[in-house]
Amino acid sequence: MFFSFLGLTYADTSEPFLEEMKGVLKLNLADGSIYEGQVEECLISGKKITCINSDGIYTFQTKTGYVYKGEIYDNKPNGQGVFTSPDGQSYQGEFKDGKLNGKGVMIYPDGRRYEGEYKDNKRDGYGIMNYQDGGLYQEGSRYEGDWKNDKRDGQGVIIYLDDGRRLEGKFKENVFIGN
Repeated sequence: MFFSFLGLTYADTSEPFLEEMKGVLKLNLADGSIYEGQVEECLISGKKITCINSDGIYTFQTKTGYVYKGEIYDNKPNGQGVFTSPDGQSYQGEFKDGKLNGKGVMIYPDGRRYEGEYKDNKRDGYGIMNYQDGGLYQEGSRYEGDWKNDKRDGQGVIIYLDDGRRLEGKFKENVFIGN
């Protein structure tokens, strides 16, 4: 993937990620996105061009309203970043090869909040989900435990916030199966 840029200026290094960097530039790209960080000269097909280095912050907004601001490598989100969608859903955390991978926090439009581990864009590993009262999962509750393939799977506990009930034990594909 190649970027075509319209302008090149020195960037404001007050952004926490850019504070200690030298030679930070701001590229205004032809698609409306912005890259702030270090660049280097690359030789592609015998022609010298300015290439984006992995040390920087890339901000883009699609025509449909999705926004990403964060680190990139190989022209994909890699490292720390923030991704928001037009419906208000947001994710802040780790990316690898353009996917949610590692630890992060997802806030959903219906009020749910998940903090935990991701693998290939799915909740996977240990995490905590807070469900809002009257939302998709009825009464307000909190699940703390293992996730697999975006479902509660493994050891965990659900605590119902309205009356304090607890279901603690093993879950399989979102279903409590006991101790």
